[in-house]
Amino acid sequence: MTDKPPAGWYPDSEGTMRWWDGNGWTETLQSSHIATATMPVPPAEQPHNFRAEAAARKAYAKANRPWYKKKRWIGAIIILVIIVLVSLSSGGDGGDDPKKVDSSGNAVDTKGDKTGTKSNPVAIGETIELQGTRYTVKSAKTAPTVGGEFFEEKAGGVYVIVELTIENTKDETKTFLDEAAKLVGGNGKKYSTDSDGTIAAISDDGETLIFEDMQPDVPKTGVLVFDVPKAAVAGGVLQVSDLFGRGEAYINLALK
Repeated sequence: MTDKPPAGWYPDSEGTMRWWDGNGWTETLQSSHIATATMPVPPAEQPHNFRAEAAARKAYAKANRPWYKKKRWIGAIIILVIIVLVSLSSGGDGGDDPKKVDSSGNAVDTKGDKTGTKSNPVAIGETIELQGTRYTVKSAKTAPTVGGEFFEEKAGGVYVIVELTIENTKDETKTFLDEAAKLVGGNGKKYSTDSDGTIAAISDDGETLIFEDMQPDVPKTGVLVFDVPKAAVAGGVLQVSDLFGRGEAYINLALK
């Protein structure tokens, strides 16, 4: 007796998958919806792309560079260095430094002693020149009050009244504001002009310098009024700024 194949799906004579029950063919055919087990087909192995790998490594290294090695920062640093060098070169010739001049406007030889600086201020009556402005303090005095008979203002501390001449040496009009002048007290603190005292000085037929259009080569003289503590008067100096640049100059007010 011949052994029959075990039950299972087998192709019949027409090539159709039919169920064999172990003894004979049945009428059951394998439908298309019956899943058949398949093994995943591995993708074909791709050749190694050395160029792409090198590009990826380069991009990674670039992205992880320190900030100071990146081009945009290097460019910014170069520009900043250029600006600093230009500033130093423009100021290296003493263009911002004050210089003492005589009545004719000629520079006075001070033998490099930093005349007009905070450590060596000029005296009352001496003219100091910055880049485009000349300053001369005519007088400086103290008073408890400022004003005339009908309008008098009393100081909180003591008024320092500075008579000042300003001259614009450039070729264009420039406005002088009283903020360009500060009184540096003997205590080292800076004081701006006092508005009440200034208004009182105007009522006293005084010419103030709180806001003046300075025409080229036309000097103007007026007063600046400061209200400072009595203890700050002695050793006080006037700090003035150039109308056209960064320079500053200092004038000893000889107050006691």
